[in-house]
Amino acid sequence: MITIDTIQWYLKEAATLGVKEFYFTGGEPFLHPQIADILQEALKYGTTTVLSNGTLITEGLSQTLARVSRISKHKLEFRVSLESFIEEENDQIRGMGSFKRAIRGIQSLVHAGFNPIITVADWSKYGKFTKETAEGFQSLERSLNIPQLRLKKLPLVLLGRCAEFVRPYDESERVTGKCFDNYPIDNLQCTTSRIVTSKGVFVCPILISAPNAWMGWTLRESIRPYTMESPACYTCRTAGLTCKNEDLEAKDIVRKSVNEFYATAAIQSQKELCCPTSYNPADLSHIPPEVLNISYGCGSPVTQANIEPGESVLDLGSGGGIDCFIAAKMVGEHGQVIGIDMTDEMLRNANASKEIVVRNLGFDNVRFMKGFLEEIPLADECVDLVTSNCVINLSAQKEKVFQEIFRILKTGGRFVISDIVSDREVPVSMKRDKILWSECISGAVTEEEFFHITKKLGFYGREVVNRSLYKEVDGFKFYSITTRGYKYEKSKECKYTGQYATYRGPFTSVSDDDGHTYPAEIPVEICTDTAWKLSNPPYKGMFLISNLQNTDVKIACAPKCC
Repeated sequence: MITIDTIQWYLKEAATLGVKEFYFTGGEPFLHPQIADILQEALKYGTTTVLSNGTLITEGLSQTLARVSRISKHKLEFRVSLESFIEEENDQIRGMGSFKRAIRGIQSLVHAGFNPIITVADWSKYGKFTKETAEGFQSLERSLNIPQLRLKKLPLVLLGRCAEFVRPYDESERVTGKCFDNYPIDNLQCTTSRIVTSKGVFVCPILISAPNAWMGWTLRESIRPYTMESPACYTCRTAGLTCKNEDLEAKDIVRKSVNEFYATAAIQSQKELCCPTSYNPADLSHIPPEVLNISYGCGSPVTQANIEPGESVLDLGSGGGIDCFIAAKMVGEHGQVIGIDMTDEMLRNANASKEIVVRNLGFDNVRFMKGFLEEIPLADECVDLVTSNCVINLSAQKEKVFQEIFRILKTGGRFVISDIVSDREVPVSMKRDKILWSECISGAVTEEEFFHITKKLGFYGREVVNRSLYKEVDGFKFYSITTRGYKYEKSKECKYTGQYATYRGPFTSVSDDDGHTYPAEIPVEICTDTAWKLSNPPYKGMFLISNLQNTDVKIACAPKCC
């Protein structure tokens, strides 16, 4: 087996290459006697997932893993694989008794506070295992009493036992150059990951025994293209096979539950939703009063956003439209405001109220669109400001939401977001409660995780504008916070052109998001990227930027490079 020393070596190398996620597979990872120590090491570097058949997971092991998870800053996930939700069908492939042992393993993980992802093979294309996957999944969900159980469906790879049970690949099932015409190559797992073993680095876990799939002894030397000559590559290209935790089924379950809840709230006011939001009456003078009755949130991000005339603003989860209507007055006739919501009833109410707002303002600069937080239907770099009022906690894919926010913001653009965060990770028992999901509790992440996500994606100048206790549920404290952050994408080269930044004070020194430290009143040489940042919000006015020696351009690397 691979040793823990080898794993530690590869983890350190991975960190230098910017690796963000780690997955452990086998065979069966829980055969490794040091698996708990290995996972504790991996969790120092990033989110870690174990891909298991579940048959060796016991109550005692699950509790040990729960202790490892609690002391780690990154998330520990588990994926348990089945061939079918029918015991007899599963055991045809996995062996007699494997289904019962896997179910016991899943239950042990749940008892320890985890919410494992269930992976199941999609046999329907080949006429095997005729019972519908969705029906079987719902039956398992009911038997385990986990309404937020997550499902990942995988296409069949016709190798090994599957080739025996179904058929091997046909000669025509091969990738060619035509397969990648107008195809985003980054969708393929082999462009973003490698598999590490005791025998070196391979292109992917499916091809672990293929000699041409060996990529070298280090991760760095494995960063090169792979000639996709295996028939398994055909499945990856045509079926979109990936080992990543996309968790689409959970996303859809949460969306459906939240959509139903807020559709009702659009018709009949729900006073218990989130926190009271105080608005300045002057900001509401052009808005019909019935909009206030269906406005839910935990703060007023728009009034904290320092909106300028002419700006373009996007409000996510716009609901009845109150924050859009306030922003419409602030940006003026030459600005633009877009509201995006997934609930038809809310959109109908917002559009009905818009007619009155337009008449009162004397201009029309607001539009409402149907869409999801994770799939914003707008072009890249098209808005100056993104706001949202207590809706990101309703998404099961928060990192994806912030990726989309980063994508659509212009350089120097900002988000101002009000949301609910928790003082510690929300337990599975709360995540099972659909009412608590809609009331901004079940989907809350910790404040530390919230800021970790935004930092990882490249936002800078992040700050907490407001913070107050929302409510306490079963000993867990939930806070309403309003935060702000800015977008800037670094240039490919770190250029020094003789620019210096002098911090004005009053603190003895300050540090920025890139790790530069500025002692008060002492000039520090900075690159062009940093000079741009310090000359613009939120740092504008805090530093004196000067060209003390306009020498030839220097391109520097670490440690000066930002």
